[in-house]
Amino acid sequence: MVNIRELSVMCGNCRTYQTLSGFVRREEVNVYTYECENETCDSAVTRTLVEVHRDVDEFANRDPNWRGGGKHGAHGDELPEE
Repeated sequence: MVNIRELSVMCGNCRTYQTLSGFVRREEVNVYTYECENETCDSAVTRTLVEVHRDVDEFANRDPNWRGGGKHGAHGDELPEE
């Protein structure tokens, strides 16, 4: 099982930890989006997408209706535009 809340995602550009900013369900995977919250990085360049197969995604499987905790509390039901 994978619990996304137990992972740390570090930016390769600024070397700070990124914040979970979005979530979307795809066919067989859940996609979590992480972004830097600083003035150094452009989120369009340093955004990180983490795909977790639905069968092993412990965090999303706890609540099948969870839509994601988008950036600053917004719903993360879509991936950001690239």
